Amino acid sequence: MPNRKRKPIPLAPKPAIMRSRKKARQVTTLFHKLTRERDHALAQKNTAEVTRLDRQLEEMGGREEYQRASQLSTSFHSTSKWVIGGLARFGWLHGIPVVETTKKDGDEGPQKVGKKGKKRRRPTRLLEVGAINAELLDAAEQKEVADGNAVAKPKYNLSVRAIDIHSMDKRIEEQDFLKIPFASSVTEERYDVIVCSMVLNCVTTPMDRGKMCARLYHHLRPGGRLFLTIPKFCLTKSAFLTPELFLELLGEKGVGFEIEETKESPRVSFFICRRPEEPRTATLNKLWTKQIVRRKGKKFPNQFSVILSESYILDS
Repeated sequence: MPNRKRKPIPLAPKPAIMRSRKKARQVTTLFHKLTRERDHALAQKNTAEVTRLDRQLEEMGGREEYQRASQLSTSFHSTSKWVIGGLARFGWLHGIPVVETTKKDGDEGPQKVGKKGKKRRRPTRLLEVGAINAELLDAAEQKEVADGNAVAKPKYNLSVRAIDIHSMDKRIEEQDFLKIPFASSVTEERYDVIVCSMVLNCVTTPMDRGKMCARLYHHLRPGGRLFLTIPKFCLTKSAFLTPELFLELLGEKGVGFEIEETKESPRVSFFICRRPEEPRTATLNKLWTKQIVRRKGKKFPNQFSVILSESYILDS
């Protein structure tokens, strides 16, 4: 009887796939609670408390368990389908028309024309911040065969870069968005689209959330669009913000965006924001430079808030 090769015994079992939405919510809630408390302990230089919280984070599975929970949660509201649909409506799914010169403000100049009179299009440059799956990367690599042509060509004209602090796919870069350098001020080197889905709420301090909002604005080219989602309860149950105030914070006298679209699911708030073509002229409303308790009581237990700083908002 021939010898059968034994399968190698893994050094450690693979983590179980999370299937319970209830457990996923419990994991994400606990992770956010512990990381907030850890940041507070660090600020107070309480090393004993930091050590205790590190141990609790390790016991609950750490960031890897949190990312598995996030993957399950996002599978019920596909960010990639929402983004692809938005790009299709804006006419950016198959690239962006190339402009030859810029004559003056508001005049993009003549467009380059390719064969058969078609306008030449460059890839739409998209950055996904906090990518927990590779769905948008997959979309950029998707191929299709046109009628009468045996050669498969890209279905979309997208150039996607995905980053996360802890990558779960070899195609996702391990990068901290709060630290990546800005491209030059040349419009063509900044992003057309940034996707930031369920990430802002994971940033642990109000100041860093404000810094992230400012960097989302400045990493976009003028006319570029931000696809942003956060848990709905961050606004409806917050002691510091309401849905209406959050829109004002993102707007002209806050971060500086134009709000193009909003929608809600039972658990998620969706926003599509546009960076204006014109340079910013509005000053930052001082209301957003401090944390103000606006709603009190047990009905508003969430501590989500955003603090903006002129040094981040007005500089790139």
